[in-house]
Amino acid sequence: MKQRLVSLARGAGLLPAFDALRFMRSKWTSAAENARFRETHPDFDPPPLWWMHDMYRHTSYDLYWRTGQETAAALASRIDAHVKTQSPRVADWGCGLARVLRHLPERYKRTGFDYNARAVNWCTDHIKGAQFFHNGLMPPLPASNASFDALYALSVFTHLSEEAHDAWIHDIARVLAPGGVFLGAFHMKLSPGQLLPEEQARFDAGKLVVRGRVKEGSRTYVAYHPESWLRSHLFHNWEILEGPIDFFGQSLFIARRP
Repeated sequence: MKQRLVSLARGAGLLPAFDALRFMRSKWTSAAENARFRETHPDFDPPPLWWMHDMYRHTSYDLYWRTGQETAAALASRIDAHVKTQSPRVADWGCGLARVLRHLPERYKRTGFDYNARAVNWCTDHIKGAQFFHNGLMPPLPASNASFDALYALSVFTHLSEEAHDAWIHDIARVLAPGGVFLGAFHMKLSPGQLLPEEQARFDAGKLVVRGRVKEGSRTYVAYHPESWLRSHLFHNWEILEGPIDFFGQSLFIARRP
């Protein structure tokens, strides 16, 4: 019933209004905790709360900081396992407010890309030791061929159409150096009732499921990825190194460029 009501709200264009109400509630409930966090972290330069909510579905500075550290450590261990370079060139596609990138090892040459120009501007002004660039909804990334040894995308393909999936995986291969590695997090493990019956049937048939009718690239535009579709379609000519791996609520695939 809940998913059917969400579908109706999506079709009626009401999701942005509901999201604004959720933001106000989150901002109010996290205000005291955020004040305490800033007291104990006086050097912390807080990101804008609305963009935190839009990207991460919360407005908690502690959660932003702690999950960023944990995710960066998990990514770095896998990058170091597959990229045998002392100072790898690493790109975060969909960097948002640098939640993860800011915690990557300083020996990495770090670059962030994002569709949200305001987030890119905030990162440029507040995050040191990295470069940030704005990209469009569709390729190319503003980077030359073979620019990176590793590129990761955490919950980026999860908000794109099938056409965009196909276009972006080709561009990712373009900007990766020979032997370069892609690390991507996808929606693969679903809870009971998460999909509508017709969506579940499509997913079970190994087809990408996309919930649109809102702005593509936004948090409420959602794609769900059957493992067979990832292996046979998105990564059909890549060398899959690891995956799927449980990764902070999603599933991580690591693949080497063709």
